[in-house]
Formats: sequence, C-alpha cells, structure tokens
Amino acid sequence: MKTFALIFVSFLIMYGVYYDLTTGTLPSATASTSSQLEQGEVQKRSQGVVVERGHTVLSIVERLHAGPVPASIQEIIYDFKQLNNGINPEDIQHGKTYQFPLYH
Repeated sequence: MKTFALIFVSFLIMYGVYYDLTTGTLPSATASTSSQLEQGEVQKRSQGVVVERGHTVLSIVERLHAGPVPASIQEIIYDFKQLNNGINPEDIQHGKTYQFPLYH
C-alpha cells in the first residue's frame, strides 16, 4: 500500500509540474498586455533634452523623473529608439537634442 501511495503522489507531483510548465495556473495576461501597450504608445509623452558630456539615456530619464523610473531598462531603450528614429542609446552625442520618454 505504501508503494502505491508513493507512486500516486509521484505521479501527482509530475502532473502538477507538467501542467504548470505548459498551461500554467495564472490567468493569461498576454492579450491585456498587448492592448495596454497599444494604448500606451498612443499616450506616450516625451521631452527634448540637450545631451551633456557623461550623460546616459538612463541618467537623463531618471533626472526627468526626479528619481527611479516606473519602467524597465529594456522599455526605456525601446521607447528611446522609437522616439529618435532608431538611434541606439550608445550612439548619443553631447550637444545634440534627443527625445526622452516620460512615464507616469
């Protein structure tokens, strides 16, 4: 009887792991996330800033928000590229004006 219970519990654990990895137990948020992104792109605000020596995209965005930014670094980079015709953050030059995203 102990072996049967052990086999049953092992099978139950394996099935639970399989179910979590394939289907998951959390509600699907992909549809709502994509609609939120589309709405966010429409409402996205930006501000033009003249870049000074030693400044980076992240430091400028943090300064515009007076502290930590409520967005990931990847999102900031993506938004910066979108606002500046695909210019990479590594390619910014001092003395030039670029658009930087604002988050609320």
